[in-house]
Amino acid sequence: MARVNIPTNADRLILLSQAVLAKHVASGAASPLGGLKIAEWTANTATADTENKKAAQLRRDAEKATQNRDNAISDNADPAGVEFNVKSARDILMALYKGSEQKLGDWGFDVDASARPAGPAPTPPPA
Repeated sequence: MARVNIPTNADRLILLSQAVLAKHVASGAASPLGGLKIAEWTANTATADTENKKAAQLRRDAEKATQNRDNAISDNADPAGVEFNVKSARDILMALYKGSEQKLGDWGFDVDASARPAGPAPTPPPA
């Protein structure tokens, strides 16, 4: 016996639904699908198609927005960039509040008072 697969991918399922409905309409009264709720099925297929296209556009818009955000944030060499300026502000405030770095918390920075000095971690003595 042959196996007839139903797509799990929304795009393909919608296309299949549209094809079956078109064949039903073309067959007219001779269609064997007359017992199904064709009007509701047709409406749901149209809704699925519209919302699927909308979702695809929103994914494209989200991808573009994410790319624009990342470009604005991550250019360390751009004096107008977000990351460049936040790091510059931190460095200026660190120099200004040397010894009282907790005051950077007043500026919105997350200050870890238990942070070790930069550099390699000391190697433990051999056991």
